[in-house]
Amino acid sequence: REKEIQSDIDDAIAKYSEATARLAEAEKSKAQADQVVAEINGNIEKEVAGYEASLKKTATEAAQRADAAEERNLQALRDDVGAAYERFISQQAISRGVKDLKALKGAQVSKYTDAMMQQI
Repeated sequence: REKEIQSDIDDAIAKYSEATARLAEAEKSKAQADQVVAEINGNIEKEVAGYEASLKKTATEAAQRADAAEERNLQALRDDVGAAYERFISQQAISRGVKDLKALKGAQVSKYTDAMMQQI
């Protein structure tokens, strides 16, 4: 009977030792896995930061290009308005000049014609 008890105790000690060894291996494996996970998370954080910086840079460049395009369009509109204004002034001057010439009397016509001929 004593041998059986001793055998049971020895078996229990052996199982305990085996379980302790397995636990130590499991804890070591867990520590290694935690380290790998930490490295992966660190790489992800670096990549996210890189992507954020890239997106911000791209957005800033796009906004600058849009601003430059808007400024060019605005300047083109200003130029077009200035040219249209000049055309309007010229057309009005010509129209009014023709109207005034048509309204001239005989003596005024010859005086105007003589003045124009002298300028040529």
